Amino acid sequence: KLGQKFVDEPELWKQTEVMTRNVLKNSGINYVEVPNEAAFYGPKIDVQAWSVIGREFSIATNQVDFAQPRRFNLVYKDKDNTEKTPICIHRAPLGTHERFIGFLIEHYAGNFPLWLSPEQVRILTIGDDAKLIDYSMSILNELRAHEVRAEIDKSTDQINGKIQRAEQMKVHTMFVIGKRDMEADAISVRVHGKGNLGTKPRAEAIADTLSSIKERRA
Repeated sequence: KLGQKFVDEPELWKQTEVMTRNVLKNSGINYVEVPNEAAFYGPKIDVQAWSVIGREFSIATNQVDFAQPRRFNLVYKDKDNTEKTPICIHRAPLGTHERFIGFLIEHYAGNFPLWLSPEQVRILTIGDDAKLIDYSMSILNELRAHEVRAEIDKSTDQINGKIQRAEQMKVHTMFVIGKRDMEADAISVRVHGKGNLGTKPRAEAIADTLSSIKERRA
């Protein structure tokens, strides 16, 4: 009821409800009107999503506020040079960032697509030969120069252990570098959950990775 749960401004409620409704209609967005779900200071648009386990989330909100500007004595001069009280819009395109990140983690179960992965590429060296490490580091630097989130595992662990560790951490793409890869200026490519994709020329492997990120492939 106005004056209890909501601000007692019936004319402003009517005006802003029409404005909000027209924005949705003119944008061609399907919507459902839910009674008594407005903010106390005005109507709002919530974007709802459902997680893979069926839970509903409000992942974004845009709220019309005609109460707070008056309380803060906010004014502007209209084209006729008279002072008027503005309408404020509270906009949160991602809602609470922590909750949105939690939604993404749950949705993908940690198996993020390459473009969204916290660690997009991990380079796994076979051995610790100095030339091999230098070759691997040059690949790492090239990836990072293109703003790829890349790391390198140059520990002395066996390659199977490195692969297992990367798979457990759900690293999307693994570049396995051995002596033969270095000599051929190539990269052996693995993808989490898909296994070994074979050996590719270095330039091709890096180009494929960059285009996959740019195109936001699944």
